[in-house]
Amino acid sequence: MGTDYDQLKAALKEPSLNAKLFSSQFGLEAKKHRILTNGRASRYPYPENLRSRQYNIYLNSGYTDDMMDFETGPVVGAKNAVRQLKMLEQIVISHLRSDERLWPLSMAPGPTYQHDLEYLQTAFTKKWDQGTHDYLGKKYGIVQEILGDVHVNFSLDGELINEIYHRFYADRYPNRIDFQNHLYFKLAQKFYLYQWLFTYLYGASPVSEDMPHSIPEDLELPVRSLRCSDYGDDNFTNEQVTYTSYDQHFAELKHFMDNGTYYSMKEFFGPVRLRRHNHDIDGALHKGIDYLEFRNFDLDPLSRTGISDDTINFLELMLLNSILSPLPDNLEEQLAEAKKRNNEVALQKPKEQLPWMHEEAMQLIVELQNFIVEFNAPREYQLALKFVQRRVDDPSLTLSGQLADQLENGNLLSFGLKIANDRYTKNINFQHPLQAISDVYSDDVQQLVKAAIELGVQIDLQPTQVVLHVGDHQESYNAQATFDFSKGARDVILSDFPEVQDFQEK
Repeated sequence: MGTDYDQLKAALKEPSLNAKLFSSQFGLEAKKHRILTNGRASRYPYPENLRSRQYNIYLNSGYTDDMMDFETGPVVGAKNAVRQLKMLEQIVISHLRSDERLWPLSMAPGPTYQHDLEYLQTAFTKKWDQGTHDYLGKKYGIVQEILGDVHVNFSLDGELINEIYHRFYADRYPNRIDFQNHLYFKLAQKFYLYQWLFTYLYGASPVSEDMPHSIPEDLELPVRSLRCSDYGDDNFTNEQVTYTSYDQHFAELKHFMDNGTYYSMKEFFGPVRLRRHNHDIDGALHKGIDYLEFRNFDLDPLSRTGISDDTINFLELMLLNSILSPLPDNLEEQLAEAKKRNNEVALQKPKEQLPWMHEEAMQLIVELQNFIVEFNAPREYQLALKFVQRRVDDPSLTLSGQLADQLENGNLLSFGLKIANDRYTKNINFQHPLQAISDVYSDDVQQLVKAAIELGVQIDLQPTQVVLHVGDHQESYNAQATFDFSKGARDVILSDFPEVQDFQEK
């Protein structure tokens, strides 16, 4: 991007810009199976009180009705993003049947799910999305479509981008939007180059008994991450999009869309997508890419929601440092090598590590440590980096390294069920309607927020109040407010927002 990094670094040490540097927003998307206590797929209908799926931005079902989709709104900081995911999970668990649980791993429970795949082919009631469902199932197959995972949506502070553009790039890009698009694409390229490291650290899909036709017979399990390998959640080899250049990336995307190779933008399964809410490619490019969607994360079974604060903080640290570091000169060659490396790392034994992996990971860790010191990063980034370094020094501490010790009869059924049962019990025994926000909001306000999310009303959690809105209609409630819930919290929402009656599935 033709950057004078010394001048940019000096500017980002200024107090006002430094604060904005560490004000990135995150939104999280997680997909988890509803299972029965024996590990079989739940055949109970999608919970009745959550049936606002056409309108609900927080809770939905996925490729099958037993797949729960959780999606948080964008908030500043990893801690706040994970807090929202905890809220959503508590809400869903409150609607599960007594013999239902949420499966904590990306790969479906083996071997039990082998008996449910035929049923799951048609276990889908979102008729308004039937075309997409049928197309993806026919093209990619049920096993790929029911993989669980976490997507991390990331955006830089808007004022930070604006300030950097006007002070350093106004003479190099015709407008702020063009600069913003190229900046986000650079961050996507940086992530692609280090995708192998994220797979090493957070890969957590070592085995599957549902993929015998997808993986070669000579591949010895367990591995680090089937889902993050070439056998997992990926486009066909001849339908992948390059990250070599901004223009070529979007030209290929547009080509695949125009000629029908991709059914929609959702069919692009690259490790990072450049996104704008509710816009096609042309809309994103002309109005501005405003967030990156990272798709390379298996569900972390050791974290309550499937992803930890530390994981997100490390991702943010790497991306912020990428603003201030150049891309390699031999970029095309390095990107091609990065693709091979990621697959190699994904298919390694969970406790293996090649010498180049430790060496290159440590080079990045030293670079990030210098960044932390130079820009006086908050303490949580230092803690996240120390956590990463321990896992780089000892592969047995990585997620897959820990899962390898939990295998019984070649699968993780017993391990997964224990975690699922423990989390279910903990959630139903919480003392507050939404435990994750009980330190800020009264129990009545928590109930109101819970009902709003269930009904598809958007929420904005502020320090002293909660703001609910549907379109342009907005209502505010004091954080410690009390209500007459004699007819229930849902009745209060429907009274304040009568238009929500139309959100329910007919």
